[in-house]
Amino acid sequence: MPPKFDEMAKVRVRHKSEPMEGYVVAIQEKDGRWIYKISHPDQDDLEESWDNWVPEEWLEEVK
Repeated sequence: MPPKFDEMAKVRVRHKSEPMEGYVVAIQEKDGRWIYKISHPDQDDLEESWDNWVPEEWLEEVK
């Protein structure tokens, strides 16, 4: 199955903290599922840092 999101797609990451919006900058298949590297505006804030590689199920498209 192909990845759900393309590179440079605007997405919202839904996980433990508040949702964050960003852009897909890389896609990789790992352990039979797609993971995405996300660029988001809060990268310089150490309190908001998190692993940029996230699984597809954490993402939703931003229109």
